[in-house]
Amino acid sequence: MRMPCLVARESNTIPQSVLYSDPSSVSEPDSHDIAYWIVDMQDWRAGWQLVASLREHLSPKVYLRPIVYMNADNSMPEEISKAADGQLNGNLDNGTMLEVLASSFEKTNQWIDHLPDTNTAADANISFKVLRLIASREGEQKPVTTVRRKSGYVYPLLEPLFSKRDEGVLEILEFLDTQKLISGSFVSKAHFCSSCNSAFINFKESCPQCGADDLAVDELVHHFRCAHMGAMSDFMRGSSMVCPKCDRELHHIGVDYDKPSIMYTCNQCSHGFQDPAIMTSCYNCGRSTEPENQLSRVISAYSISAIGQNAASYGMEALFTKILDSELQLCSFDAFRDFYRVEAARIRRYKKSESSLAMIALRDIDKLYIRLGGRATEVFGELSTVFRTVLRQSDVITARNESIFFVIMTETSTQHAERAVERLREGITELLSSNLDFAPEMSSLIKTISVDMDLDKTLEAFLQT
Repeated sequence: MRMPCLVARESNTIPQSVLYSDPSSVSEPDSHDIAYWIVDMQDWRAGWQLVASLREHLSPKVYLRPIVYMNADNSMPEEISKAADGQLNGNLDNGTMLEVLASSFEKTNQWIDHLPDTNTAADANISFKVLRLIASREGEQKPVTTVRRKSGYVYPLLEPLFSKRDEGVLEILEFLDTQKLISGSFVSKAHFCSSCNSAFINFKESCPQCGADDLAVDELVHHFRCAHMGAMSDFMRGSSMVCPKCDRELHHIGVDYDKPSIMYTCNQCSHGFQDPAIMTSCYNCGRSTEPENQLSRVISAYSISAIGQNAASYGMEALFTKILDSELQLCSFDAFRDFYRVEAARIRRYKKSESSLAMIALRDIDKLYIRLGGRATEVFGELSTVFRTVLRQSDVITARNESIFFVIMTETSTQHAERAVERLREGITELLSSNLDFAPEMSSLIKTISVDMDLDKTLEAFLQT
């Protein structure tokens, strides 16, 4: 039986428990024996910081483990209370209760322990962490409404991953759904600001002539006898209703008159009308526009698919790398290393030309996944076109991961290689800034290919920058 582990705000002696004041201090051998984390939630705000630290940890043996709340504060928001896998209503001296909790999480822990390479794995991709968290738990992940997030919806299990930002989870879930890695079932439909993605939008009636929403509202009255139609205020004489056209008193609705509609009068321009213009205004960014210009999004409950279960266990193939591979025929790193040695030896022997090694890092691919959601395939396809336009068929390219690329530019001086990389930077920046208002962070380094240069050390030094 694994030992329960307590993440404590204060260090004290707890029988049959392992104490940590900071999740980052968890060592790999220890984390393998943990059945679940116990977090003291008496001060739920401090406890929530610990929960977030656990979920943000890179090791799957840490962030995937079940979390149990102890001394739960009843005043904590619903999205925080539901983020726990269990509740501990008692003390840590109750060994039977601790064993029951450990048994209830055995299936989840077995799934975690059977993941390949868990001793060395560091899951930095937040989309992958979301996928693994969903895969490790049974049933659907259902959304909870909240005013604490501008999205208006949170998924409690996933919420600690996004504790330091106010967006992302809906876009990531949408992306995983489009890739068939998770399956969604309809919960609701909501409108979001097309500018800032806030769900808090005010729908208001406005004057169709001047656009003001300072409107006076009155009922429209139709007098059957003389067919006069006008505002209710025009019919009132003291406490009685008298037709302003024929001076007859109106007594009974449905007999003398009816109220077929509503009459609006703009207090700014005095324009009278029956059909106001409907406008929306975002509480977060203040942008006003017609409702049809806002985003309509289906809110779903999500469960893992068969494809997603396999991807969660063995890795989610990077979409951008996959698209680039189809466009540029990426080679394996071993083949890239062999080609480098051949090129370096050729240059040394003939001494007639120069070739360059370009190292390129797109630091914001994770943010792009979040921003793009279901549009990821389309935009990454356009990005691959930028790569294909700049690079030549004679260039040899490999990907270290979905954001790090190494290119051997044959018969190319460092000066010309720098120009090519700059064109690549300009193309990527223009594509993303004009279509997404997104400024990518791209870094690069150019080296002359030489037998005297240690390729592995050079690449590793670039990765550390």
